[in-house]
Amino acid sequence: MKPVTTYGLKCAKKDEKILVQRINEYLGTIDRTMSKAKNKSMLKALLPFVLKHFYWNLNKGVGTWFEVFSNEDLEEKYFYEANKDCGWLITARIDLTHPMYEKKRTEQFLKDVLDSTGFDYVVIEEKDKE
Repeated sequence: MKPVTTYGLKCAKKDEKILVQRINEYLGTIDRTMSKAKNKSMLKALLPFVLKHFYWNLNKGVGTWFEVFSNEDLEEKYFYEANKDCGWLITARIDLTHPMYEKKRTEQFLKDVLDSTGFDYVVIEEKDKE
């Protein structure tokens, strides 16, 4: 698993509610939850894509940050045109220098998040850094 990985979830855009519920149910087992980002400064980081909101979680316990967002924006543009069958995306960032980072534990956490969705997923993009 590279430090920045984007996964595509094989689901529909309309599956947002169940997707968020499933991830939050998993995160609840470790006393965590996702936050919903709606403020302009956070959304601005995704330009030129225009979203109404996205979800995120920072888990300092394993040195990760992940975002959950629709593959299709409000202007009907796709982040990943070749993966239109993926209604939602999860971009995970691993801080390899974080004191709580442990490769096995951190990667297991992210795998558990992905598995909790109940949807098949594919790796769309992997990078060593932003």
